[in-house]
Formats: sequence, structure tokens, C-alpha cells
Amino acid sequence: MNFVNQEKNMFNSLLSIIRSLIFNFYFYVSTFLFLILCLAPLSLLKSSRPMRKAILIYINCIIFMFDKVANIKIEEHGLENIPQDKAFIYCSKHMSNIDALVLYRRSPDLTALAKRELFRVPLLNMVFNKMGVLAINRGAGEAQKQTPIIAKIIADQKLPMIIFAEGTRISVGERRPLKSGVFYYQEESDIDVIVVSHNSGVFWSKKSWIKNPGTITFEYHPPLPKGLSKEEFMSEVKKRLVDRSEELIL
Repeated sequence: MNFVNQEKNMFNSLLSIIRSLIFNFYFYVSTFLFLILCLAPLSLLKSSRPMRKAILIYINCIIFMFDKVANIKIEEHGLENIPQDKAFIYCSKHMSNIDALVLYRRSPDLTALAKRELFRVPLLNMVFNKMGVLAINRGAGEAQKQTPIIAKIIADQKLPMIIFAEGTRISVGERRPLKSGVFYYQEESDIDVIVVSHNSGVFWSKKSWIKNPGTITFEYHPPLPKGLSKEEFMSEVKKRLVDRSEELIL
């Protein structure tokens, strides 16, 4: 019986490697071709709508292959908590490249923040400008000074925006101090903060090219209460973002 189980485990491991190779090839090649052959020309158009529609098609294709090739399903809970027809912020856990794709698919008008230096990169700056990605300075205190301006932009245009409170992708089991920028955005205007917890790093780790089959669970929590102090607010973010994600991982 043990020998049979060993053979079965070896077969499943080999199958996972083959599936991962196929998906990785598809993901990186299609992303490169999509950027060069599709996004670059669409960035020359006056409207951003064609580009956003193209990105949504691209994401749906990636997620389809994620399911059919990598054998990784995606479940989303708490969709009723996502605001409609108003500005809000996804304060999301960030563990893999699939995170932002899932959130964009859920909110195709999604915008984000990017350091100003990236706007100097040819082609990338055209795409960022057309998508309405907002440039920020990363110097000490500089980002916070821009908060009222950015908050007004997304509030006036009723845009959803994504913020990764940990600042970068992290591995399963890793903890980093949470950045408090999201607190100041909700202070500036009537902007709801929707914390998104998930376990994507179990299946698509930043340190491995292997995609582990299973089901990624995304949870959209109710908007954070208004009027909390900074300490209370960040404590609640930690409970929903870090603690709950770790529960999903287990």
C-alpha cells in the first residue's frame, strides 16, 4: 500500500511540474506579447475603454488557463461587501501575481499607485497614463503629502484603487509591518476600505515556479468602520488582512 501511495505521489508531483511548465510558458509569453502587440497600440487611443476591455479579456484568459492547466480554482466570498458606484480601496494581501488580476476582474475600473520613477520607462509610461495609474513619490513623508490629492481624484471619479498594505509580495508565513497609508486615504474623503484576505501564496509562491493545485479563497470583508483612531484602524486591518489570511492558509 505504501509503495502504491509513493507511486501515486510521484505521479502527482510530475503532473504538477508539467502543468506548471505549460502555465508558466503561457503566462509569461502571452503577457509579453499582450504588452507589445496590444497594450502599446491601445495606449495611443483617446479613450481608455478599449485598453481596459482588452486587459479584462487577457485576465479572463489567464484565469481560465490557471484553472484548466494549473488546476487551481478561485473562490470569492463577500462580494456583497464591494461598494457600487463610489470610490473605495481594496486593501489587499499580496502573495502572488494572481492577486491583482482577480481584483481587476472584479472591478475593471481599478486604478493603483506606482512610484514616479516607473513613469520614465518607455512604453510602460504610456500604459500607466492611459490606465490612470497614479504617480507617487516614495521619499520620507512625500507619499502622505500627496494623499489629499489622490483621494480627491478617486473620490471625484468614483474609482476603486488597490493598495497592498504590506508594500510588496510576501511568502507564506512571512510577516512585514503594515504601511499605514490606507488610513489617511479614508480620512480624507468618503472612501470605503475593503480588506481582502486570501491564501494565494500556498498555490503560487513568489519563490517557486511550481503551481500547486487546489483552491484559492478570496474574502472581501465589510467596509472598515469610520472614526477609528489610527491604532484602532491598523489593528483591525491586521486582523482582517494578516490574521485571517493565515487562517485561510492553514
